Amino acid sequence: MVGIFAACLGVSLTLFLVWPRFPAPFESILVNFSPEATAAEIQTIARQYHLNLQRNPSSAVAHTGNVYEFEYNPDISGKPGTLLRQLTREPIVKFAEPNYQFTTTDTATFVPNDEFYPRQWNFEAIAMPQAWRLSQGEGAVVAVIDTGVTPVSDLAQTTFVSGYDFVDGDDDPSDLNGHGTHVAGTIAQSTNNGLGVAGIAYKAAIMPIRVLDANGFGTVADIAAGIRYAADHGATVINLSLGGRGGSELMQDAVRYAYRKGVTIVAAAGNDGSDQVSYPARYAEVIGVAAVGPTGDKAPYSNYGGGVDISAPGGAKTSEHPEWGVLQQTLSRRNPQTAVFDYFQGTSMAAPHVAGVAALVQSLGVTQPDAVRDVLKRSAVVVPDDKLNFFGAGRLNAAQALQGMQESPTTNPLLLWLQDFLRYLNDNGYLNPRFWFDGGAVMLLPKALLVLGGYIVTILVRWWVAPKRFVGGWPLWLGLLWGSGGLFVVRGVHIMGLPHWPMQIIGSAWPELGTALSPSLSLNPLFASALLPLLLITFCLGIRSWRWAIVGISAGIAAHLLLSGTVLFAGVQWLPWEGVARTWLIANGLVCLLLTGLVARSHTEAAY
Repeated sequence: MVGIFAACLGVSLTLFLVWPRFPAPFESILVNFSPEATAAEIQTIARQYHLNLQRNPSSAVAHTGNVYEFEYNPDISGKPGTLLRQLTREPIVKFAEPNYQFTTTDTATFVPNDEFYPRQWNFEAIAMPQAWRLSQGEGAVVAVIDTGVTPVSDLAQTTFVSGYDFVDGDDDPSDLNGHGTHVAGTIAQSTNNGLGVAGIAYKAAIMPIRVLDANGFGTVADIAAGIRYAADHGATVINLSLGGRGGSELMQDAVRYAYRKGVTIVAAAGNDGSDQVSYPARYAEVIGVAAVGPTGDKAPYSNYGGGVDISAPGGAKTSEHPEWGVLQQTLSRRNPQTAVFDYFQGTSMAAPHVAGVAALVQSLGVTQPDAVRDVLKRSAVVVPDDKLNFFGAGRLNAAQALQGMQESPTTNPLLLWLQDFLRYLNDNGYLNPRFWFDGGAVMLLPKALLVLGGYIVTILVRWWVAPKRFVGGWPLWLGLLWGSGGLFVVRGVHIMGLPHWPMQIIGSAWPELGTALSPSLSLNPLFASALLPLLLITFCLGIRSWRWAIVGISAGIAAHLLLSGTVLFAGVQWLPWEGVARTWLIANGLVCLLLTGLVARSHTEAAY
């Protein structure tokens, strides 16, 4: 043990001493030369290591010694760790270190001076004050495919590129409804101009494309044409705050065309409050966006289920709180010639939040649509109790997206493989009707632990009843699977156009069936109990072919309840006190364990 400890300590110290560690950002380095170093020697060092002198902060007042600050460019001077070690070895150098950037103890933020910005709760909800310090969307072009966009007063400083009106067939995509102007404002409203409200990617350009008429209606043909136009004219992001129930090969071809040209496509999930996400958000190439309100809960109207990739603020207004909508400048419904600041709500308002943050991400160099989607989903604030996929990967967080762009993905590789495989089958026409896989609903590790627990219980029972006579076969193992983890992978499979509840039931273990259709992870005490094993023993034990299945079911339920009462606790309905709920699960798990052993012993003895 002492030898192992010493070896580990030695490795740790070695890594600590030689592994470069730079916990904070820096753009320059500080070099402290010895007092006898001459100006010529310092210039020689600078030329040797390709360093440009920025300033000499040393002074008689500061007494900082012979310290020089040099600009650091990794493309010219090489890796920082190597550079600093080489500089420190120079005879005339006392030390060389990064000139770290410091800030106040509060997180660095940017709060715009727009008059009504304090009413934009939605930007605080996605951490925009922190995100604006890192990116404002420079270089990104966001196509707003909607009712058009009118350049109202609070879009005066926003960059526009040429668009098109596919409704009237001309080059003037002005808005006659207000919806598209509101959406464009969320993405790129002129910001920090002392007027009105702010926008997410206010230095990005807007490409207005009109495909919906003054009443908000449009056709598949116009929408598909708008998508292709955006892809062909330089859009890097497409926002589709629109949707319908009907799938279209023409529209899907347009979506794939834009996607293959490197455009990130974002669409609203729909406002029916159902588990059937609208088109085009359903398409695999599109980031489908659900809506949340000011509390972070699912908005009542928001669609959910298969096709929802992420959630974002869409508003949840009430008669008492109209300000719980999303505020932007738009057009008056009574007089479209007049601009007003108004609160809208819907997944149409949620989608441009994601499109805007996608533009921020692209501005920092991540441009391919799959990579942008990955950044957004990995950085989302996870909602753990989300069996019905209300939130997708979680709630949008702009700051975390920009700060974590260089981090490695943490998604389970098996789930990624399943998602990629199903997408391949979809894209190549092998699956019809179309499937969508939600890895978040599967909870692979906890479910695998439940199945493993059932297997361990079975091994213990086998030792108890004499191994040579324990020959349960497939009825035992099927019962074990149903009692412990169930066909949990099935829960993540959505068949587009069909209700998801059959998959929820098929993919649930027996203890989960009582809440299989509920968004909660808590268990129903009638199902999470020894009731089923007792009923099976009472009424079915006399059926010889059922006996090993009963053993498996009892063993699986025992494992499920014991683990749920300890390391996988998620609550029990009608038992609000955690101690009571845990006791219920553990006690019933022990009863199931006892029943498993008794049934197995009686069966093997009878067979013997």
